Amino acid sequence: MSERALPSAARVVIIGGGIMGCGLAYHLAHEGWADVVLLEKAELTSGSTWHAAGQITHSTSSHALGKCVGYNIDLYSKVLEAETGQSVTWHGCGSLRLAYTYDELDWLHQTISVGKGLGFPMEIVGPERIRELHPFYNLDGVMAALHTPDDGHVDPAGAAFALAKGARQLGVKIVRRCRATNATQQRNGEWLVETEQGDIACEHVVNAGGTYARQVALWSGYDLPATSMTHHYLITDTVPEFEALDKELPVVRDDRLVSGYIRMEQKKGLIGIYEKANPNTVWEDHCPWDAENELFEPDYDRIMPWLENAMDRMPILAELGIAREVHGAISHPPDGNPLIGPAPGLKNYWCCCGTQIGIGWGPGLTRELARWMVHGAADINMREFDP
Repeated sequence: MSERALPSAARVVIIGGGIMGCGLAYHLAHEGWADVVLLEKAELTSGSTWHAAGQITHSTSSHALGKCVGYNIDLYSKVLEAETGQSVTWHGCGSLRLAYTYDELDWLHQTISVGKGLGFPMEIVGPERIRELHPFYNLDGVMAALHTPDDGHVDPAGAAFALAKGARQLGVKIVRRCRATNATQQRNGEWLVETEQGDIACEHVVNAGGTYARQVALWSGYDLPATSMTHHYLITDTVPEFEALDKELPVVRDDRLVSGYIRMEQKKGLIGIYEKANPNTVWEDHCPWDAENELFEPDYDRIMPWLENAMDRMPILAELGIAREVHGAISHPPDGNPLIGPAPGLKNYWCCCGTQIGIGWGPGLTRELARWMVHGAADINMREFDP
């Protein structure tokens, strides 16, 4: 059977081929369920995954997410490439999360209590140590930072392709260029997933639709609480000061002044801005089905205050040109937590979506969902992710 041929039945059908769908396919196979079909309407990663910045950090105040993140970093840095031969381009550069106020410092202490309990290497450091780790960042007003040395970033597409390859090696079927158009439960309890290539019957259906997840859920009568919001990151021209470095600087997470992060992208600068003060939603009623590798024009008016702050914080970037602009849509639930688990009132309908930090959280969350589906329970408390 060719890769694009659609089987008539499977134990599990996954709708969506981003980091979440590929991650779940991989982990279901590793848990013993290989009779899985993943449907992707375009190419793998062509929704939100391909344009992600690919960062992952140990800093979280959630014990459950911390367990997932610890697994993810091991998977990206040690396991996936060795298992599949697919490069994921792991950069283990570490990161610094800055605190300017006592409230922010309290949050760092809360985070470190979670991290230490999970065995993560991390410490709160003062300005002198921050300057040693990152000599180019303006530390005016900075009280301290959480240093997480094992953080890093990964090539998002490479990571998803590696998960997909690992799933295929264990027997999972991935069908590209096959858009699902409906999912309904039959009287016998089976699900029937309709596609442009025909129908496929299954015991379990999984909504890993990313920015399409709400539309996919509505087919089955479930109004999924998620919307699409846009995120900018900009890549500068080559930074002369970076060319002299023999190692990568840590990612700086500056929520207060930059509303995001600044890091190296090879020898260039990457500035990511989360528009928390003036967020922009898109596709509120309908994400176009023909969207593929979709980006929006950058909205400099909206991000300029944060961008100006970024230049003040990293003066070596201030006079450089912008080599690349990325402004793409990401799925967001109302409380910021991913939507992972059974949909209410729908037997064997599983949500695997709403992950605004899919690269950072995805593999660990999909491992737990796979265990839940196969064995009846996850290894962590999944309540905070309840759809």
